[in-house]
Amino acid sequence: MKIKTYDQSGLGKYSNKWLALDPSSMKVVVSGNKVADVLNRAKKEGIERPVLTRAPKNYGAYIL
Repeated sequence: MKIKTYDQSGLGKYSNKWLALDPSSMKVVVSGNKVADVLNRAKKEGIERPVLTRAPKNYGAYIL
């Protein structure tokens, strides 16, 4: 099984938002506050089955 990694360092600007990612490139297609709106807008962009995720409110590291 091949593991793919993706740079998520640029997701901080989407803090506390729903994201629709293009499954082939894992790039953000659309973002918004409601998952249904994000899904509909992604489909209008031609992405039939986007990867949906929510960016954390506080995007950062935790030191314990």
